[in-house]
Amino acid sequence: MKKSLKVAFLYIGTAIGAGFSSGKELALFFGSASPLNVAISSVFMALLAYLFLIAGKLSLVPKGKVVRFGIFFSAGISLCSMLAGSEYVLRSMTGVPLLGLVMAIVGGTIVVLGIEKIKAVNALMVPLIVMSVAIIFFKLDPQPYSLPFSMFKPLLYSGLDVLLGGVILSEEGAKLSYKEIFLSCAIICLSLFGLLFMLQTVVLADGLTSSMPVLGVAERFGLKWLCGILIATAIFTTLVSSLKLVSDRVRLTLAETKRLSALGGDGMRAFVVFFCLLIAYPISFVGFDAIVDSMYPVISWCGVALTALIALKLLAYCALKLKRQLGERRNRRLKYKST
Repeated sequence: MKKSLKVAFLYIGTAIGAGFSSGKELALFFGSASPLNVAISSVFMALLAYLFLIAGKLSLVPKGKVVRFGIFFSAGISLCSMLAGSEYVLRSMTGVPLLGLVMAIVGGTIVVLGIEKIKAVNALMVPLIVMSVAIIFFKLDPQPYSLPFSMFKPLLYSGLDVLLGGVILSEEGAKLSYKEIFLSCAIICLSLFGLLFMLQTVVLADGLTSSMPVLGVAERFGLKWLCGILIATAIFTTLVSSLKLVSDRVRLTLAETKRLSALGGDGMRAFVVFFCLLIAYPISFVGFDAIVDSMYPVISWCGVALTALIALKLLAYCALKLKRQLGERRNRRLKYKST
C-alpha cells in the first residue's frame, strides 16, 4: 500500500503543475464544460498510467532518438513553464523578486539526491495540494451546471499530463507487482477525479476571466495566501519531475557522445542538473501565459502519440505471447498423440 501511494503521488505531483493548480489548463482545454465532464479525464489518466506502468514492467517503453527528443522537448517546455509560474506566483504573493530562482535551486538539489527523495517530496506535498483545493472549493456556493458534454476533450487532456507523468511512472513499473500497479492507478483515478471536479467548479466560478482562475476566486474569500501555497506546491512537484526528465535525457546523450561521455556519469549529475536550470531559467522569461497557450497543446499531442506507440507495442507483445502459448499447446497435443 505504501509503495502504491508513493507511486500514485509521484504521478499526481508530476501532472499538477502551475497550469493545473491555477486552473489555467482547465480553462484552456475545457472552457465552460461541466465539472463532471472534466473529472472524467481522471479515468483516462488512470488507464494511461496503468498502460505506462505495465509497459515499464515489461520493458516496452520506446527508447529511440525521436521518442527521446519528444520527451526531452516536452519536459523542457514543462520545466520552463514551471519556472515562469513560480516567479509569477511567488512575486505576486510576497512582492519579492527572484524567489522562483530559489525554488529552482531547491528543486535541483532534490533531483540530484535521486528518485526516492522526489517520491518523498510528492508524498508530503500532494495531500497538501488536495486539502488546499478542497478549502477553496467548499467556500463556493453550490451551483447546478448543465453545460456541453464531450468525451474527446477529456481524452485529449489526459494526453497532456500523461507524457511526463507516464514516463516517470514507466521507470517505476519494474519495481511493482501487478497488484501494486492496479492499486496505484485506482488511487490516481480517485484523487484526480476529486481534484478535477473541484478545480473546474472554481474555474467556472471565476468566469474564465483570470490568468490564474483559482487565484482570482481565492482572493474573493481572503484566501490568496492559501492559493499561493497551493500553486507554489504544485509547481514545485512538477518542476522537480520535469527537471529530472530533462537532465536524465541530457546525461544519456552526453554518455553516448565520445568526447563528452565523462559528463554523463553519475558523478556529474549535479553539474548537468544545474546546467539545465541555467539554460531553462532565462527561457522562462517568455512568460507563463505565453508558454501554456502556445506549447501545451503540442505537448498534449506528443503525449497522445507516445501513448499510441506504447499501446501498439503492448498489443504486439500480447499477440506474440498468445502465439507462443498456442504453439506450446499444439506441440504438447502432438507429443501426447505420438505417445
